[in-house]
Amino acid sequence: MPNLLFIAPDTANIYEIFLDGFKTYAPSIEIDFMLSTVPRYKYKNSGEKISNFLSKTFLDKNKKDIHEREIIQKKLGNLKDKYDAIFFIHPDFFIDAELQFLKSKTNNFIAYYWDTIAFFPRKEKIIPFFDKVYSFDNEDCKKYNLELLTNFYYYEPQPVAIENALFCISHLEKRRYELFNRMGKYLEENDIKFRFMTKQSVQKLKSPYIEYMKETIAYADMLKLLNHYAVILDIAKPNQAGLSFRIFESLGMNKKIITNNKAVMEYDFYDPNNILVIDFENINIPKSFFETPYRPIDEAIKQKYHLRSFVERVVGNIVKL
Repeated sequence: MPNLLFIAPDTANIYEIFLDGFKTYAPSIEIDFMLSTVPRYKYKNSGEKISNFLSKTFLDKNKKDIHEREIIQKKLGNLKDKYDAIFFIHPDFFIDAELQFLKSKTNNFIAYYWDTIAFFPRKEKIIPFFDKVYSFDNEDCKKYNLELLTNFYYYEPQPVAIENALFCISHLEKRRYELFNRMGKYLEENDIKFRFMTKQSVQKLKSPYIEYMKETIAYADMLKLLNHYAVILDIAKPNQAGLSFRIFESLGMNKKIITNNKAVMEYDFYDPNNILVIDFENINIPKSFFETPYRPIDEAIKQKYHLRSFVERVVGNIVKL
């Protein structure tokens, strides 16, 4: 049986969706998984913390980095000798020697960039390690000669009570804090219902428009929450041309979406009745967008962005499904 090694971080447990997809839609392939995220190093006492500070400052050695590398190399040592393919998400966390070691184990070393390269510059430097690099960002594909592979949806709409309100769940940092405040004020003044949720940031930013969570919600649970709202808010980073998972989640659940990502207008599922593209610096959201029903998208178009299509694209040229 052909085998594939899947390597990914634990971001909101999204890797579980990928794993289920590989197992469901590529059952003829044996899947091994390696979690690339390592537990955060905890200092044993204040003396060790001070010692590491001095080591970083004068010797350019960081105990935290050494700890991470030791854990990663232990994981690498437990891998099989050969794989028919290795599929890697966020490979920029790994150093060159580790990438070279992994490359020696397969003839199909594949990376998937679900972030714009400008946000993680090391991604550009490590492109030559891979036999193929997919990217969700069309502009990065053009600039670095990568292959476009969008994010996907898998969750179908469930029969629940739907609130006609704008919903967003997102991480919080200073720029988004300011944006949420601006959006919340606009929506409140225009009598548009909304709910913004986030886990508190290290800056302890407070806003009357945001509901703060104590813990991060797992990806699968977050989708169940999205299902209860009629309209979803998507926030693209500056200079991001790739479409986030949020846009495909709304497509899969037949939800309307409001986004600042103009690139969505280039896709075959774009319908201004369902997708409102706005400028966060000059917000204009017609109430009619909430009053008109969602217009169904042709099923053949939708299926192009389903998890099944993603899996078939990744493994279809490696083995016969």
